[in-house]
Formats: sequence, C-alpha cells, structure tokens
Amino acid sequence: MLKHSELHRDVRLQAAGAGNLTQGCRHWLALSSLVGTKAFLSGGTTQSFNRGFGQLLARPLNGILPERRPSSNGMTALKKFEKIESSGIWRADAMAQRRDVIVTLGDATLTLLDMQERVLAHWSIPAVARANHGEFPAIFHPDGDPEETLELADDSELMIEAIEELRKAVERRRPRPGRLRLTSAILMMAGIAAVAFFWLPSAVRQQTLTALPKVKQQQIGLQIIAAAARFTGKACQAAGPDMALARLSSRLFAEQPSSIVIVPSGLTDAVALPGNHYLVGRNLVEDFETPEVLAGYLLAADLRSGGPEETIRDLVASASFSETLKLLTTGSLPQSAADHYAEAVLSQDRLNVIDPAIIPAFAAAGVSARPYAYAVDVTGETTLHLIEADPTAGQTPNALLSDSAWVELQGICET
Repeated sequence: MLKHSELHRDVRLQAAGAGNLTQGCRHWLALSSLVGTKAFLSGGTTQSFNRGFGQLLARPLNGILPERRPSSNGMTALKKFEKIESSGIWRADAMAQRRDVIVTLGDATLTLLDMQERVLAHWSIPAVARANHGEFPAIFHPDGDPEETLELADDSELMIEAIEELRKAVERRRPRPGRLRLTSAILMMAGIAAVAFFWLPSAVRQQTLTALPKVKQQQIGLQIIAAAARFTGKACQAAGPDMALARLSSRLFAEQPSSIVIVPSGLTDAVALPGNHYLVGRNLVEDFETPEVLAGYLLAADLRSGGPEETIRDLVASASFSETLKLLTTGSLPQSAADHYAEAVLSQDRLNVIDPAIIPAFAAAGVSARPYAYAVDVTGETTLHLIEADPTAGQTPNALLSDSAWVELQGICET
C-alpha cells in the first residue's frame, strides 16, 4: 500500500480491465518525480502526464491510442480514459475536519476514498457543482449541499478538466423545460399574431357589414356628404328643386329609397355613396336641356358602384382596423374614416359607363338611353350600341319631370 506522502507524487496509468498494478510497478511509479493525477487508459497502453492534461511525457505503446466512445448515457469525460484518479481534500460538512482522500472519476460518478481505499462518498456527476469557477484550489460540492466540499489543487489539473468537461456535457444534455415553455409561448404568440394580422381584420369587417343596419348606413352616407363639402362646397338646396329630385329618385330607384344631392363644384358627373345617396355635379342639371341626361348619369353611377351593398363594403374596406372596430362596437363611423373615404371617392378617375349592361336599368326606369349616350359622346360613335339598344325607341315614355320642375331644378345652385 502506498504511503500518504507517496500518493501526492504518484501518477499511474493502467490499461482498463488489466487489474491492479503489481506492487513493484506501484513502487516504481511512486519513486518517479511526476506529480498530480492518475489516469487509467483504455486499450492496454501505458502513458504518463505531468501536472496537466495536455503535457505528455510518454506516448502510448505502438504510437496509437484507441479512443473510447461515449457511453450510452453520454457520461464519458475524456474519451481516451476509463478512469481518472487524483488526490484531494474532503470535508463531510461544515463541522467536520478536512481529510486527505483519493478521488476517482468514472463514467457517471465521482468516488471519494480514504487512504485505505475505503469508500467515503459517491457523488453523481450531474449533481456536482463548482463553488469557485476559475480559481484554485478548485472547490466542488454536491448541488444543493455546499457544506460538503472537495478541494482539488492545481496539480490535479487533469481531474479538474475532466470534471468540468463532464459537467458541461451533462448541462448540454439536461432537459430545459423553461426553454420548451418559452418556445411554446413564442409559437403561441406567433400564432395569435398571425390570426390577428390575417384573419381578425377580415372577420371584423365582415361582422361589421352584417351588423350594420340600413338606417345606420343612411346616416353614414349623410356624414360622408358633409365630409365631402370640403372639396365640393355646401350642397345646393331649395324647396322646389328638392321635391323634383325626390320625384326623380323614386322614378329611377323605386325599390330602394335614395337621395340625390347637387354640389356646386369638385364634381362633373355622379357618384354613389353608402346609404343610397348620390352626389351630382351641378353641370348635369345646368348644361343639358332634358333630365334624361341626369338620369343616365345616376343610373351609370349605380351600376359602377355595384349597388348599395358594395358602397358600404368599399367604405369598410377603406377604413383602418381600429376605425372598423369602433364602427362595429359603437355604431359610429370615426370622422377620419368619413373624410378619407370622401376624398378618395371624389379624387378617383371614373370612366363613363357605356357597357350594354346599363340598358336594363334604362328599361326598368322607362328612360330613353339616347340623351345619355350623346352626352357621353356627342358624335355617338362610341355609344352607338346604346343608341341602337334604346329601350324606349319608337315609344313616348312618361316624362321624368315637368318642364317647369326641370327649369326650377336647373337653378338649384343659384338660389
């Protein structure tokens, strides 16, 4: 048996599975001048280290040292060592005396033995913590029990390196439920954000369209007319002409009560607004001799807009998400949304409607298409198909307005 004084000067390298060193070999190694850690190698070789892990004094036999692959639990610290031994100082608790021990590092445990090589303690590598990282002597303790300590001096560098490498390997393989929870939370938040970004706006808009009553749509239309006054001026109004416009509206849009508003500027044709409202430029009543031209532009505006449902849909689509949400929850359209929509409607380019699809509208209202066709194209070349398809050709349709009512209407913006 080696003496205590010899233990600190002994570096033993033994092939794994070869048994204990012979007594003569042990004394030969004990007399050597090497200091530090004992390492038991795999592969039937003998090798010596001086103080540190990387300083080789003798190469493996045959010049080749087979590497040991990690065990199934990933606990091999240094691939080429089966076991590492070193000297250290162990204290069982805060009240116990410090005592010299032999420290053996295996695949999964750190074993502490007394000088008679009796086991004093077993430490599980995953439960080993270091109290003074980067300092010497290195102090290790079981995780959660800092009073039981093991000190390894700097001449046990190989042991220290091996323990640290094992601790890092264990930490890399340790399950991280917090990371899983964080990843799950991030994915959940991303899913919520995706729903909020892609699905929620369209769902809110659709719900708004479904929940918005006709009366509220008419109020919104009046709000837009008021907002448009910034660009068109105040709407032209007079008692007699207003009655004429009401009769014209009931003739053209019998199935949906509508209002026709004449504006003094900013508009040269007619546009349909939510709530069955129509804005009309004053030129359509002042520059033509018969009301059929005005009627044609109103029918064209209705066809261009796609009908009352589409006008309110366009309004909701042009509003921001917050404006739409406010409209849904309070029933009131934010003024900013009304202003934006009025400006967009008045500033957009509109093509004259000359599609044959407008003919049924003329037929339903009993209005001649010829005056509108010639108003769009005075030569009649581009609107010839409307002229030829005039539903009242060869007939004498009922007059839209009396001559006196039309004349009075022509002066609506002069009063």
